[in-house]
Amino acid sequence: MKFKIVSLNNELKRKATHIFTILNMKESIHIQDVDFWLIDVETIDEKAIESYKNRQASVFLLFVVNDDEDIKVLLGNGFSNYVKLPFSDEELKSWYKFFIDSKKSEIININDNLILNIEKNILTFNKKTYILTKQEMALLKSLISGDFVSTKLLKLILNLNSETSVRTIINRIRKKVCTEIFIQKRNYGYKLNISSSKSEISISDSYVKELEEQNALIQKIVDCSSIFIVTFIHKQLFCINKSFRELLGKDILKDLWDEESGDFFKLINHSSKDKNKIKEDLFNIKSISNIEIFDSSLNDYKKYKVQTYFFEKIDKHLLVFTKL
Repeated sequence: MKFKIVSLNNELKRKATHIFTILNMKESIHIQDVDFWLIDVETIDEKAIESYKNRQASVFLLFVVNDDEDIKVLLGNGFSNYVKLPFSDEELKSWYKFFIDSKKSEIININDNLILNIEKNILTFNKKTYILTKQEMALLKSLISGDFVSTKLLKLILNLNSETSVRTIINRIRKKVCTEIFIQKRNYGYKLNISSSKSEISISDSYVKELEEQNALIQKIVDCSSIFIVTFIHKQLFCINKSFRELLGKDILKDLWDEESGDFFKLINHSSKDKNKIKEDLFNIKSISNIEIFDSSLNDYKKYKVQTYFFEKIDKHLLVFTKL
């Protein structure tokens, strides 16, 4: 068993290391090898919290809290395992015993033909075995929850220098296994292609098919509309209809979809100099007159009125632009 302590408190680290050593645990050099994380809440920020959320599906997380505010932060983010300073030797040993008793399975069935062995760093597909590197295994473990994880967050979890490195690891795994193990969605990231069991399917196939046909028809109407329409899901750019794409031009569209620097609101000119204010007003369903958008065919800006529609249950904003 390997542990890692995340804290700036040297006394805390000394005490915990002493106890873990007594328990025959070894301190991990690489984060890919950690089984038991001890994390001081004072050392984590919002980004770190998100990364730990994606780690807890495959490793054990124990947080060290200093006061009631730290407890609120943990519970508010779905973490329930914590000890409060100063903790005793027996308290940490009890958590170790709990960790052993509740240790997650080392064998994970991703789907009927794909099996992941965490302990041996092995992926089996159709009874053929593929040996994974530590980075490849760490990436798969980060996606075990079945939820989409952004490349930005995967970069943080894997301690990589760039998002390109994340994609390199993903492509390396794809080449090893002759099946599509990942599902990718723009602005959401990646998730494992985990098949659902029959018991989990609660909606009939005919209903799903009808819903898909309905969505396809609506999308066709939106795409063919001469009105300029943009949709955002979770405030991330999701779709620009055909007429708007033609207005903007290919070069501008390419910049908009760039994962690191893409920003639709850079296209907009307004009397307000505050770009964030424009974005905030649009998402708060306020009509703003005298919006100007760059027209690539005219090499100039044109004025538009914007109407915003918000669908709360799916956190979707639909923006309709009409010429003034």
